Amino acid sequence: MSSKTVVFDVVGTLVGYDHLFAAIDHQLGERLRAEGIKPSLLGYTWIEVAEREYTYLSMSGKYTVFADVFRALFYRMLWMAGISEPREFASEQDLAYIMEQYAGLTMRPGAAECVQKLRNAGFRVWCFTAGDIKRVGGYFARAGIEMPAEDLLSCDSAGVGKPDPAAYRPLLEKLVAENGGRVPWFAAGHMWDVSAARRAGFKGAYSAVWEKEPLTELFGDMDVIDETLPGMADKIIAHQAHHKRPANMSAPSLAPNSITSFWRTEPHYLDNHRSTESLPAECDIVIVGAGYAGASVAHHILEQTDSSTRPKIVILEGRQACSGATGRNGGHLKPDPYNRIASLATEYGVEAATEVAQFEARHVDAIQHLVEEEKIDCELTVTDAIDVQLNPSHAQSLKDGYDRLVASGCEPTKKTRYIGPAEAEKFSGMKVAAACFTYKAGHLWPYKLVMHLLERAVQRGVNLQTHTPVTSITESQSPSTHRYTVHTHRGTVAAKKVIVATNAYTSSILPQYKDRIVPVRGTCSRIIVPPPFNTPSQQLTKTYTIRHNSWNYDYLIPRPDGSIVVGGARPAFIDNPDNWYNVSDDSRVLDSAVRYFDNYMQKHFVGWEASHAYTDRVWTGIMGYSADGLPHVGIVPGKTDQWVIGGFTGHGMPQVFLAAEGLARMVLQGIKFKESGLPRLFETTQERLDSKVNHTMKTVYGERNISRL
Repeated sequence: MSSKTVVFDVVGTLVGYDHLFAAIDHQLGERLRAEGIKPSLLGYTWIEVAEREYTYLSMSGKYTVFADVFRALFYRMLWMAGISEPREFASEQDLAYIMEQYAGLTMRPGAAECVQKLRNAGFRVWCFTAGDIKRVGGYFARAGIEMPAEDLLSCDSAGVGKPDPAAYRPLLEKLVAENGGRVPWFAAGHMWDVSAARRAGFKGAYSAVWEKEPLTELFGDMDVIDETLPGMADKIIAHQAHHKRPANMSAPSLAPNSITSFWRTEPHYLDNHRSTESLPAECDIVIVGAGYAGASVAHHILEQTDSSTRPKIVILEGRQACSGATGRNGGHLKPDPYNRIASLATEYGVEAATEVAQFEARHVDAIQHLVEEEKIDCELTVTDAIDVQLNPSHAQSLKDGYDRLVASGCEPTKKTRYIGPAEAEKFSGMKVAAACFTYKAGHLWPYKLVMHLLERAVQRGVNLQTHTPVTSITESQSPSTHRYTVHTHRGTVAAKKVIVATNAYTSSILPQYKDRIVPVRGTCSRIIVPPPFNTPSQQLTKTYTIRHNSWNYDYLIPRPDGSIVVGGARPAFIDNPDNWYNVSDDSRVLDSAVRYFDNYMQKHFVGWEASHAYTDRVWTGIMGYSADGLPHVGIVPGKTDQWVIGGFTGHGMPQVFLAAEGLARMVLQGIKFKESGLPRLFETTQERLDSKVNHTMKTVYGERNISRL
């Protein structure tokens, strides 16, 4: 199946109306001209009004097939054109003839060439019409253009008419999921149609064959605009080639020149460390990845063993230590006691959801204990999180889920306070706040935490090898004590056990996780607040999540130096999945995302208008998004002594450390997952690998409103 896809509107785009206009002229032309009415103008207004009424009926919940709407409007259109007695002017036989000819519309000049050009370039061509499948399929058959029945879709099937966003989304989600995250094209000769499709998430291609004037000042710019259909096809092909993504995104690769995040501006002395000049020939355990997960697993293995039983461990890291998502995130240590937990309760039951909520809540205390016990200089601050809801309807939806969890006895939710609309703005300090939730959380310098764990591991004998990307893992057909061979460009390491802790890059080593753990590019920034506004009395003291609606949110922490770290910026890039989904390149930031943070504090926080806060730095990072939104932890299905910990979906700080503790127990003691103390939903299973669920795309495109905040 081709991963390049174009969806065409049919009637008005590939199929013209000239045959209809000729039929009106043939049957009524002399009579119309005698009344000063141009037959083609009557036909044009009849089509346009039918499209309007068709849309209104769909919006009101009374979907009616387009041909029936078109037929019903005939006499009304004559009256609007100036005919005082329409039913005396034209007969039912006149209408029947016109409708018969309407069913015989023909392809526009250049339509067949347009479709063939795209197919020759490797595109699969779909059609999405407001007409009935049989009639529209006949247009292609008469023109000699092959159009498989499965590639021809109608609004009639779902009973939702274009340009309602809900008409486009099912097809968009299907194509994105089937094509590895590639965003499909929508091509039309109606600007309202292609504009609506583009807002729903498609790339937009417009041909002026029908309307002549694009009116971009009303509808906005499209990705491609051309006067002819073949010209539009040429531009689609050229655009796709220019924006071509890496061929094998199922094996995400490390960008060699990643942007430096704020957290990595003070590199630790182990940043580029290699414990030995050459790789050791063998070891007991290879941990792939020197980020939060890999460092935490090593820490817990060492904590659970003593010098006499301690395994020989090698950590292999593709770039610098902690150069991935944890070295680039927003600095939060923030459990979720109500939001995603409510969804989990609905899908998996309250007991399973409560396990996750309690597990995440324990992380704040666990990290605080670790930092205090080992005196880690990572700026850990335990405070309260304030989740601010700016959209009243979404706030109410979250409140409903919160109430259900409280009623069920979910302890972390019961400890969460809800602040209603009357007090939300004053409590949060944010403009137009509709509601808030607040609960215990923290923030820190994540890179420094991870580097401390790695430093302690190296001090206790762990061999750390940076700039050593793993290319594959092979298993001996007749395993001795060293079952696995871990391959790198610097040589191989034989290991008894292997733990893959590469999160976003999991499928590059474990291909069975393709599409189950997907690299997703996020954006983060540091905002500086200059004097005199930068005083302790003015500084924020809480962490924030700022939810504009169900799919658009930002996150923010204050830093001890008065600066602020803000992440999010989804409206700047989310329309095009090529910008973020299945993307492993952290070497660049989209210009639109950079601009998103300009005057952020002034726009959103009460009293900050004269703060002169400005964006100091913007960076990007690659998160590992799990297709079902849940981490994968445990033994790789079908394997022995090969383990995985990843897929934290941008929410790893309150999940990784204790997940690594449970995984370490499984690795060392051979216990089953259910004995590890981890939430049952975190277990990696064959059933989850076989699933076709794509929670990531559904969340973004399935729940979006056409308007963006």
